[in-house]
Amino acid sequence: MKNLKIICLILISLLFFSCSMKNKQIELIRQDADQLIKAQSEMGYANWTQGAFSNQDSLYKAYEHLFTKENIQLVKQAEEKEKDPQKKKALTYLRLYLLSEYISKQTAALYDQTENMQSQAKIKVEGKEIPFRQIAVLISNEKDQNKRRKLFVSQDSFLDSLNVIYKQIEDFYHSQAQELGYNSYNAFAQDLKSIDLENFKPVVQDFLVKTQIIYETLLTEFLQKNLKLNRNYFYRFDVPALLRQGEFDKYFPKEKLVETVKATYLDLGIDMDKQPNLKIDSEEREKKNPRAVCFAIDVPADVRLSIKPIGGVQDYAALFHESGHGEHFANTTEKIWEFKYLGNNTVTEAYAFLSEYFLSDKDWLSKHTQMSETDLKEFLKAQVFSRLLLVRRYCAKFLYELELHSQNPKSEKIYADYLSQAMGFKRTASDEKRYLYDVDANYYVVDYLRAWFLEAQLKSKLKEKFGESWFEKKEAGAYLKALWENGNKFTGEELVQQIGYPTISSDALINEINQLLSSVQLVAKD
Repeated sequence: MKNLKIICLILISLLFFSCSMKNKQIELIRQDADQLIKAQSEMGYANWTQGAFSNQDSLYKAYEHLFTKENIQLVKQAEEKEKDPQKKKALTYLRLYLLSEYISKQTAALYDQTENMQSQAKIKVEGKEIPFRQIAVLISNEKDQNKRRKLFVSQDSFLDSLNVIYKQIEDFYHSQAQELGYNSYNAFAQDLKSIDLENFKPVVQDFLVKTQIIYETLLTEFLQKNLKLNRNYFYRFDVPALLRQGEFDKYFPKEKLVETVKATYLDLGIDMDKQPNLKIDSEEREKKNPRAVCFAIDVPADVRLSIKPIGGVQDYAALFHESGHGEHFANTTEKIWEFKYLGNNTVTEAYAFLSEYFLSDKDWLSKHTQMSETDLKEFLKAQVFSRLLLVRRYCAKFLYELELHSQNPKSEKIYADYLSQAMGFKRTASDEKRYLYDVDANYYVVDYLRAWFLEAQLKSKLKEKFGESWFEKKEAGAYLKALWENGNKFTGEELVQQIGYPTISSDALINEINQLLSSVQLVAKD
């Protein structure tokens, strides 16, 4: 009997020792992942802002011990045994991160190749060599349609070269998803996103149907007004110029861009000049990527924003969007590592859209732009049109990606067709060249779509609690900071329920569109 007790004590001790060792292993995984993410962000920031050489593959090689099937299984076992809900969720986030990065590390060299090609490439246009990343800016500013076409088509050969590499990446993702035990890449993505992609499909299709008539009405009006075109002569390369809204540029001077962002947040009780952890790089450099971006290098201590200004309202929208990300991460107080860096991106994108769409608010525009009443109405209509075009574009991208990741052999044609139908332009052969270049990894398109819907719901709640001019209330700023401080702890569904809605839906966004357009005698129909 005495021996039996001793044996039991030994077994219990071994069990606790084993658990302790596994917990230490998981903590080491967290520490290494933290170091890697910071190094990746630093390298990405240098490539984005300076055109510096990207070598993400070298970072993955330095941490190749991190993303293994053994580590994935270790975290999965701990996740299954964990009883505490928050710790269990953190382990879920960590497992999904390891899964995603297990594949990413094996494609890092290929992604490096595409990034370096884009930052170094020169495109020949009518005898001149233009940096590839500068082409988009030139198309946006070009008033002559034929010149826009030439700029657009000039990229075709280079995109063919990129597509060879992107196709290798796409094929590899599929094979690795199956190796990890998933029936398909889509099944793998559903686990990552915690959403049933097929169930989301009718939600997206429904939004396209409900906004079709009003979108076509606005498209016809703005094509004629902005580009002097009818829909029979509208092409994809016209879209950036169509959205340029140059007639309103005088209300959005480049010189006051950063000042206006800071003034807006100050009204919410947030003094960006007293946030040393949040920096804005708005300098113009030739090799700088023109797209606005937020790099959360070290949450919340080091958050960086970058934008390459081209002048006008698009600058303001882009920097306000990234400022929404920036304030989210800079105000995070969550201590659990996974809730600072991992998780789903729906929530942070919703905060970014909330910030961006200050530019769609009549009271904000009256205060910060001094527009005339006539221009104000026209601008609000233009804002609705721009948002509709973008959301419909992403709806088409999502539907296309379902086909792409189902390995449809006609993906190039489907891509061009779906975007043409949703956005209303005439398709060309050059459109198909972008069928892989226009794809973000791991269905990020889903995060964007759900964020657009969630943002409208959050804004509706802010207006309900603090009034139409909620953005001038410090109490609203405090409310937002209380949400931001959670980092990425909440999923989109959890956040929307926390603010009083049963689920994420497009109803609030369609209602907002109706309300905005009712002031200019245009109303969307369900």
